[in-house]
Amino acid sequence: MEDVFDTTGRPPKGWMHAIFHGGPYGEDVGRCIPGPPAPATLAVPLAEGGVHVYRLWTVGSWSDPDDLIAVYNPDGPPVPPSLLTGQEKEWLRDRHQKEGLGPLKLVALAPDGRLVRDPDVPTIEAMLAGLRHREHLLLQRMTDQDEGDWYLQVLLYEDDTYEVVHQAGTAAERDGTRSASQAAVRDAVLRWAADQPSWRSALGGPKAGDDS
Repeated sequence: MEDVFDTTGRPPKGWMHAIFHGGPYGEDVGRCIPGPPAPATLAVPLAEGGVHVYRLWTVGSWSDPDDLIAVYNPDGPPVPPSLLTGQEKEWLRDRHQKEGLGPLKLVALAPDGRLVRDPDVPTIEAMLAGLRHREHLLLQRMTDQDEGDWYLQVLLYEDDTYEVVHQAGTAAERDGTRSASQAAVRDAVLRWAADQPSWRSALGGPKAGDDS
């Protein structure tokens, strides 16, 4: 976003004052943004890479109703659900077996904190379809046969594209893919959940080997 400031009491034509709580603009005084109307979101590039997303909270004025001021909250980057720890996985496996359900292979973690054990196809499809902008769906394998964590994470961006992040073991074995196709993401997620090595090809990437 172009840097436009005003300290005279009136922003330039086509601009309006804004206040930013926290984030990279938190200390700025007199910053202006395009408007009115004020943009619902503002993405600010960070010096260290990536972006910081502000979300419009309210629009008002201090004294002059013709001098509108937009107030933004510092949403920051989307935060995925936390992976289950080794102890949490052990508790879940014990509970699953005590309920007579056999070995636990997979859990799905929704943005609202809901956890589903061994989700079936309709459940995964519903969780994907229910994603809102800036929300994640996380599928985590429960096997401990290898070092590190094995998971697939899906993030829905505000432009309706998806980021699919996969890790097979340690953080060094993490990779990500961006896709605008909901159908392709759905296909890839369902294949991965079914432990099919072909899941990568659904996203247009190279066929996976023996990893999952």
